[in-house]
Amino acid sequence: MKRIIIIDGGPRKTMNTAAMVDAFAKGARSASKEIEVKHIRLYNLDYKGCVSCLACKVKDSKYTSFCAYNDGITEILKEAAFADGILFASPLYFGDITAQTRAFMERLFFPWLSYNEYSTHAPKRVPTAFIYTMNATEEYMPQLESAFERIESLATMFLQKPERIMALNTTQVKDYSRYDMAAFPAEGKRMWREAHWEKDLQSSFDAGRQMADKILTA
Repeated sequence: MKRIIIIDGGPRKTMNTAAMVDAFAKGARSASKEIEVKHIRLYNLDYKGCVSCLACKVKDSKYTSFCAYNDGITEILKEAAFADGILFASPLYFGDITAQTRAFMERLFFPWLSYNEYSTHAPKRVPTAFIYTMNATEEYMPQLESAFERIESLATMFLQKPERIMALNTTQVKDYSRYDMAAFPAEGKRMWREAHWEKDLQSSFDAGRQMADKILTA
């Protein structure tokens, strides 16, 4: 059995990131019964980012595959370290992934970095992907490209270059009339969603299927 771990850094259980993650998982499972998908919702867990204990850098440390610090993601970090594929999913806040997603990535990747010669030693160099959901529209993509590259560079360094899946101009709330959001006309949001949302979900489904296929043929 091959396992894909989904690291879901979105706070809302029924909105855009959750729907994109669900589509990815369905795509992965559609490839084969040999693919297991485990969905981790970070907002359900109590944990910190790297606390700089440096236990992973002690000579002859036993913590070079996974973080030594014990909290709500300790066991998940172990599972992710030995998974066959990893999906990171997050909405964009101020042009970046959520703090929960970033904290998880710190804890996952830092033990794999040597402070002798800056080499990397992940237990397995597995396929990765990132799902981004955002209020930003197409015109902002050039401005966000450097952020995407910075975020994804860590996965590329330690694992494999990630596939990028995006949902732009997402609907943030179900009833815009209840909120002070005049900069985002509800009708424009509705029209964009009708034209693009199903395609976004399909792209996520396809990415899940592709990751599973890649794992199975490795």
